[in-house]
Amino acid sequence: MYERLSTIDGIAEVTVQGSRSNVFQVELDMPSLLSRGLTVFDVSSALATLRDDTALGSLEGASQTLAMSVDNQEVTVETIEGIQIDNTTQVADVALVQLLPEESTVLTRVNGQAAISVDITRQSVGNTLEISKAVNVAVAELRQQMPDGIELIIASDDGVFIAASIEEVVTSILLATTIVIAVIFLFLRSPRATLIPAITIPVALIGTLAAIWMTGFSINTISLLALVLATGMVVDDAIVVVENIVRKRAEGMGAFAAAVAGTNEVFFAVISTTATLAAVFIPISFLPGQAGGVFSEFGFVLAFAVTLSSITALTLVPVLSALLDPGKSRASASSTPTTQGALARGFDAVMDWSIRTPVLVLSIAGAIVIYAISAAITLPSSVTPTEDRGFFVIQASGASDTTPEYLDTQVILAEKILTPYLRSGEIETIQSIVGVSGGTSAQIIVRLPDWEDRDFSQAELVEELSRQLAKIPGVQISARSSNSLNIRGGGSGLGLAVTGNNLEELTDAAELLVAAMSKDATFVNPQLSSAPVSAELKVSIDQAAAGDLGLTPASVTSLISALVRGEVAVSVFENDTEVDVNVIPGGPKIDDPSDISSISIRLDNGSYVPLSAVATLNTVVSDTQVARLGGALSVALQANLADGLSLSDGINAARALAADVLPDGVGLTFTGEASTLNDSTQAMYIVFGTALLIVMLVLAAQFESFASAVVIMLTVPFGLAAALLAISLSGGSLNYYSQIGLVMLIGVMAKNGILIVEFANQLREAGQDIDAAIRNALRLRIRPVMMTMVSTVLGGLPLVLTSGAGAEARREVGWVIVGGLGFATVFTLFLTPIFYRWIANWGSMPGAASHRLASETASALRQDEISLLKP
Repeated sequence: MYERLSTIDGIAEVTVQGSRSNVFQVELDMPSLLSRGLTVFDVSSALATLRDDTALGSLEGASQTLAMSVDNQEVTVETIEGIQIDNTTQVADVALVQLLPEESTVLTRVNGQAAISVDITRQSVGNTLEISKAVNVAVAELRQQMPDGIELIIASDDGVFIAASIEEVVTSILLATTIVIAVIFLFLRSPRATLIPAITIPVALIGTLAAIWMTGFSINTISLLALVLATGMVVDDAIVVVENIVRKRAEGMGAFAAAVAGTNEVFFAVISTTATLAAVFIPISFLPGQAGGVFSEFGFVLAFAVTLSSITALTLVPVLSALLDPGKSRASASSTPTTQGALARGFDAVMDWSIRTPVLVLSIAGAIVIYAISAAITLPSSVTPTEDRGFFVIQASGASDTTPEYLDTQVILAEKILTPYLRSGEIETIQSIVGVSGGTSAQIIVRLPDWEDRDFSQAELVEELSRQLAKIPGVQISARSSNSLNIRGGGSGLGLAVTGNNLEELTDAAELLVAAMSKDATFVNPQLSSAPVSAELKVSIDQAAAGDLGLTPASVTSLISALVRGEVAVSVFENDTEVDVNVIPGGPKIDDPSDISSISIRLDNGSYVPLSAVATLNTVVSDTQVARLGGALSVALQANLADGLSLSDGINAARALAADVLPDGVGLTFTGEASTLNDSTQAMYIVFGTALLIVMLVLAAQFESFASAVVIMLTVPFGLAAALLAISLSGGSLNYYSQIGLVMLIGVMAKNGILIVEFANQLREAGQDIDAAIRNALRLRIRPVMMTMVSTVLGGLPLVLTSGAGAEARREVGWVIVGGLGFATVFTLFLTPIFYRWIANWGSMPGAASHRLASETASALRQDEISLLKP
């Protein structure tokens, strides 16, 4: 089985836990051994003759070199029993020899039955989903080869979550595509006009998948999320181009002329919006730390998608429009429908009112922003939302002196708590691994049924179990969930540490804080991360007394080690397998200090003295470990959080308790995911600052005017405030996923502003004044703005309504897009004309640079002509 799994591509390591190799156990009859004047070392020395690895060299002839080696025979129990210790004693005379499975320090069980655990670790470049499929195939083959009574099951599989996430994402993409196509048809009411943008969706998405493959990115939670969002965005450029072509066709142009003129008119706007979105995401992908790691694939995937969509919109869409003539019905119609005229008149009236009352509009917008900010201040924060991964891990640890046997009894108590859930079907598999991390820790991997087969969440079950697990004595035990981003400390609850200069004082302070946290409903099962002290038996050798008896300290300690731990005398071959020969003392187990004190030591003259003659034993209490954090001594704590509470709630509650119970000179530091949250908060400000600055510079360069760029950027803060309000109303939190949505919103907001401002600049260049230009730009651009907004918002609905694997992450981004973009578009429509009328005068006249260039070029040509005419 090990060899079969090891051959699968992408697997770095296959680790077997709980297996027990055979050993030759030589159990000494200590009274018989001592009565013959022998020691355990005499037996070990005799057994060492079972194997001879002496290098014999080689024989070199004229045409051949012949290597030589000692022929070590196969060893059996009878072979060992017949080994001579001295002239009169064989091993069989003083020991019982058996071929037995070795005593394992790691015990594994599955659903309460003894098991051997096989852990598979993938390579850094390995594909989890492909490995999962290959392992499942291999397991199906191996099941056919298992002996009767041996069952082979998969207790935990990360590929299940990934496969389910992909299935949910594909469903979301199909729903989003359907919704977007329906929105386009409702606005344009033409099958031909709808077909053209619909074709661009698969073209852009397939091209994006190809770009993902070419760049070496993987299909994961972030890239899949980007693909869902891209579904609503890749059609935007095509909508703008098709809508303008249809409008040109309605004005009387022919199909080919309308395709060319309509595309040329919005060419700059399409390029500007694409450059703006790419300028938001690509630089952020290079940010250092975890923020860059989270945003990198998301940014590049969306940048690929919008770039491909703009190329498609400016190349494929005009060609299809010329051939399919989507504006044919509009061109032949005598007039527009009455409802359209009524809507247009109503929109003109509202826009006219907002332009005439800018102070009132800004006051209303400012009031909404103030309300949104007040709601955002109370927003909980977390690194990632609580995710339902379909499994969780229960970790148990004892003190450094905890025996594997005792730890196993406490793990069995945890299994008894889980068993009723297993029988009821709420839990599918319970896999226990006892004795890891030096034998003092254990973990229980709990796998849940598939998402559609249960009506409860992973978080609800974890909270319910945590309160029961907290009652298990003698070990520190807690349930932990992972996250799909592999964030440091993710899913480990609240980690914190008290810091100072005195370890004893810190331990007392930590216990006070744990007691206070136990009384606070915010925390579930608060505890020290490890036992602060442990008992230890120190052996002190009296070197003077040992020297008088002809003993050395090393000989004394070696004897203690051999009798307490046993000794591997030699490794031999049995059935072509290397097997250890272990020598252990027989009789009652040495498990008490008095047993060690009575150990007999043989002197050179053949007499024996007890160990107490040359050594003393003292039981002391020592610190388990001395940990430092930020250069100071520290004692670590941990706690789960009550269901419905975020990490920031736990941090704030812990700070409040610490201020009340911790003495002066003792500080509080957060670790694990809580520390990551603090780092991510700082990174968030860098992300948004970088995005705003880059968009501002890109817009200024594109428009050759800071005034136009400022007009567009002034609406962005209002849109972000609207998104924060949407997060608050939906009960969400600030985390990496909602931050992704907020960063995306910056680009989308700027894109809507570009469509209006760029056309207003065109009208001003054609001779209209500022007021007329912005009014006409709004009237002519309201439909593409509303179409792109509605398609993006409704295209994000599958994210909000999603369920199953990875749903939590998709919902966080979905609410920002669906709620935030809807409010943000209203801000864009009302505030852009106001800001444009106030700020447009600051900059130069649109097209001034090109007019000046044309004028100077014409003047230069005239001068050349005059020079040529002169004799």
